[in-house]
Amino acid sequence: MLIRAVLLLAVLSAQAATGYDAREAARLGRPQDEAAYTAWTKGYQLPASAPVASAEIITEFRRAVLLVREHMQRGEVGFTEHQLGIEMKPWIGQVTFIVTVNLHPMNTYQQLPAYDLYVSSGARTAPIAAEKIRRDPLYALGGPGAPLVGVRLEVTLPRDKLAAAGAPELIVTNDTADVVWRGRVDLSRYR
Repeated sequence: MLIRAVLLLAVLSAQAATGYDAREAARLGRPQDEAAYTAWTKGYQLPASAPVASAEIITEFRRAVLLVREHMQRGEVGFTEHQLGIEMKPWIGQVTFIVTVNLHPMNTYQQLPAYDLYVSSGARTAPIAAEKIRRDPLYALGGPGAPLVGVRLEVTLPRDKLAAAGAPELIVTNDTADVVWRGRVDLSRYR
């Protein structure tokens, strides 16, 4: 009985240190009911409105599930919780936001516009910006040379800064620094 209590305490302290439950992530990431997985994933979508086509959040737990799922889809059924822990090390304490922005159909961009993505932390505090923002072009027919129809933005931010923010909002600005979309971020909703 004492051994079981010690093991449970070790599991709970490891989970608290990492921010995700490796066993639960492994269970959710393995093949299962596709409809249930799709419904679970929808919970990580933020409400989008034009020009934003989609916005999503990737917490530590969701990233762990996505990593397990990726290994399972490649046929690596022997992927272990230990291996998951190794792959998760760079993502501990991090939250990623991915936003897809549709460009006006009559745009004349010759190169990717400088859209930006950051988190406004409240009226009296500085915004939370990533050291690096990833911008990927989206083309109409799948490749360079085709018309540019959108931009995929991705930032990774420290969870503790987001949790300390008074009223965090995810903000998208266009190439002239106009706010084109904002979405409230409530980390308490996500595992």
